[in-house]
Amino acid sequence: MSAPARDYFALFQLEPVFKIDDAALKRAYYALLDQFHPDRFAGKPQVEQRLAAQFCADVNSGFRTLSDEVYRAEYLLSRQQVDLQAAEREGVGSEFLMTQISLRERLASSESDQAEEREQLLQEINDHYTASLEQFDVAASEGHWRDAARCWQEMCYLSKLLEVAQTESR
Repeated sequence: MSAPARDYFALFQLEPVFKIDDAALKRAYYALLDQFHPDRFAGKPQVEQRLAAQFCADVNSGFRTLSDEVYRAEYLLSRQQVDLQAAEREGVGSEFLMTQISLRERLASSESDQAEEREQLLQEINDHYTASLEQFDVAASEGHWRDAARCWQEMCYLSKLLEVAQTESR
């Protein structure tokens, strides 16, 4: 992900930090869409229509990025010009990998009729995700971007695992 030309935090008038006020983000999002929706520019010159459409596209992209914790973490890293590809090559720790492999194996071998067991496993995965998220927040707020990048990678792995676990629990 390369950093977009527009600063999403400034666009939504939010501090450039990991933990944001979701309600304030939503309010700003809907206010911007209401004010700059392309339909409001229907009778205007084409250049204004194109600018409104582009601005709304930026607003939508910014909202998608900031409303998702993993994307927001990635965006913060890219704002700090962290080389995400280099971070991915460096990888996560072996302890995390073993934990993640164990969780995946337990999920794959769990029986769909064992609802309580699957729910406990889902909670355990969520606890690991939350821990990585909190560690990202601490590392980012202290400017430890290398550690933050490692936590972001953990969040990526765990969010995918959570998605699989939640889908299979339905």
